[in-house]
Amino acid sequence: MCSNNQNTLIMEYVRYCLRLLCSIVFTVSLTQDLQAQNSSENDYGSWILLYGNTKIHEEWSVPVVGIVRHHHMLDKYGFFFFRTGATYKLSKASSITGGFALLNSNSYLGPDDVKNTNQLWLYAEYNLNTLYHTQKISHRFRVENRRLINMDDPKVNNRVRYRLQYVKPIYKDIYFKAFNELFLNIEGETFNQNRVFIGFGQQLTPNIKVDIGYFNRKFKKSNEDMIRLSLSFNIDLTKNDLALKTN
Repeated sequence: MCSNNQNTLIMEYVRYCLRLLCSIVFTVSLTQDLQAQNSSENDYGSWILLYGNTKIHEEWSVPVVGIVRHHHMLDKYGFFFFRTGATYKLSKASSITGGFALLNSNSYLGPDDVKNTNQLWLYAEYNLNTLYHTQKISHRFRVENRRLINMDDPKVNNRVRYRLQYVKPIYKDIYFKAFNELFLNIEGETFNQNRVFIGFGQQLTPNIKVDIGYFNRKFKKSNEDMIRLSLSFNIDLTKNDLALKTN
């Protein structure tokens, strides 16, 4: 009886947290114009992410990532990011990925001065997942080569990234999620940025999940606070005739 009461209390707390996060998004959206009149530096931005992974072979899959970033909540366009590639499964816990990404972004140099640029990224990464009972700890190491395109000066930048992520189921299909990701430049000044996320998510179906929470990007001279909403999905083509077959 006590166990059932504890489970009920936990579920109510999780629902409260999810409602609170959704309320934050809704409230910030309604008050965005009022905040902008005072100071744009304290506005919450939005980070909308769609991530999918398509399995085409027992060892091979194709990741696809799309991100839309706004400086204000769903307002004042920051950038659109698209990334894809090919992933090879080394073991049940590890994989390597290589591919490219495209970035279209706006830089606001003044009230009426907006500069739009495009970037091409090449990247390679290694992923390692570890399970401790029901808790999942993930490590991601990535190397990136970034350059401006359609510009006289490509301004090439090489950097490395390390992300440590923690996911813990709370109740049934509800989970807690947090990560920290450090970015370091290979040339020039070492520190590039640091990202932190803390939030909750729900496994909607075996292949679809959604999470929402607080997201922060810290640069040397600036700091960005955002609400991050992500939807991820998995597609397994090895179950139909379109998939690559193992000999």
